[in-house]
Amino acid sequence: MFGMQDPSQTLQQIERYMAEGRLELSEVMATQFCDMMLAKKKREPQQQIFLLKGLRLMCDVYLLRNKAGQSMASIKRMHSERKALVKILQKHAPQMLSAMQPEHEDHLRAGRLYAAAGKQRAASKSFAKCEKLSPGHLAAAQTAVDTVPNKAHVERFLNAILAAGDVIQANGQFQLEPQGSPAVLLDTVMATLNAAAMATPSHSGRCQAEQSRLEGQRSAIIAGEQAANARLQSALDSLQPKHDYYQYG
Repeated sequence: MFGMQDPSQTLQQIERYMAEGRLELSEVMATQFCDMMLAKKKREPQQQIFLLKGLRLMCDVYLLRNKAGQSMASIKRMHSERKALVKILQKHAPQMLSAMQPEHEDHLRAGRLYAAAGKQRAASKSFAKCEKLSPGHLAAAQTAVDTVPNKAHVERFLNAILAAGDVIQANGQFQLEPQGSPAVLLDTVMATLNAAAMATPSHSGRCQAEQSRLEGQRSAIIAGEQAANARLQSALDSLQPKHDYYQYG
């Protein structure tokens, strides 16, 4: 069965196939891997970790293959096996709890799948849970607006943009990088702001103002008038001596 004697290597192989675009094979492997792990009724902590990782990959493959409608059981199982893993680690390896992938990432993953499957209510709940666990989660707020552009989602999106700080340039790309959650490309934010302005006239003024502010920051970085990463530059500046001690010599 695809050399599944070593679960760690099997998971890495699935990830490689996904990166290479071999999605059909990735789905087959992920399905068989999860079935194999679920067949083990009494799992050690590491086996439970492998199972949860496999379920996450299963969900990701469904999204990439436009098969979100088939992912409902995997989403539910992912959440339940995460809870099971927490209990196992609390009992047998509490030192590993801090190394777990943040829970909000699983709710973002679920929200994207629900949205792709047309389950708007479930998607909204998942995005809200993600943002509750990680306030200012820009990726969740942005996807929520793309899915259901209502006033509440647009308001949360605008607040998340402000909380994310200044535009930065990293690896040749402009983006917003909130602390504690994934970065979002500036072009993605701008496109969602444009859609939000059209969908919610009451917020169109704020959306347009944010577009102008963010575009101004991008232009300032290109012109060399603003640091490519203002947050990093500020941190570096704080390490510089406040006085020139040589002047006292």
